[in-house]
Amino acid sequence: MTELIQANIQLLDQSRDLLQRLDIETYVKTSPVFLNSAIGGHMRHCLEHYQSLIAGLNEGRVNYDHRARDQKVETEPQAAEARVSELRNQLAGLDLANLPEDLSVLMDHGAESSSGVWQKSTLGRELQFLISHTIHHYALIAGLCRLHGVAICKDFGVAPSTLRHREAIRQ
Repeated sequence: MTELIQANIQLLDQSRDLLQRLDIETYVKTSPVFLNSAIGGHMRHCLEHYQSLIAGLNEGRVNYDHRARDQKVETEPQAAEARVSELRNQLAGLDLANLPEDLSVLMDHGAESSSGVWQKSTLGRELQFLISHTIHHYALIAGLCRLHGVAICKDFGVAPSTLRHREAIRQ
């Protein structure tokens, strides 16, 4: 479990590093190439999934649909950076001995009957979900950064398995 928490913290560190280099104009700039989305919207979305997990841990019920959709985090890189620091500290401070192993999770899956359908999960599985979900949004953020002329780390938004595969074929 510690490795999964650490992997999520590393992803948050990547976002913090990027946020420190973005101005507000670039952070909120949309692109028709990316369905009129902006870096800020993807960042807020990812961070609020982390918030949902952390908020639901004490009850053992994680509702990914109940998000604040905080416009400040979506439109101000400094607000997003502050949220990243907060989430990073919360993840690092999790007391695994006092957390439920089993969780119930709610996420709208698009069907009309999706409202109120809780699924069984575990903390480990949800930490894995956050890694995958975040990396996929980071890939979109990476594309937006390239489009807007922002230099990013070559590994930003790339899955760990892809990085390992690339390394293996280089050898």
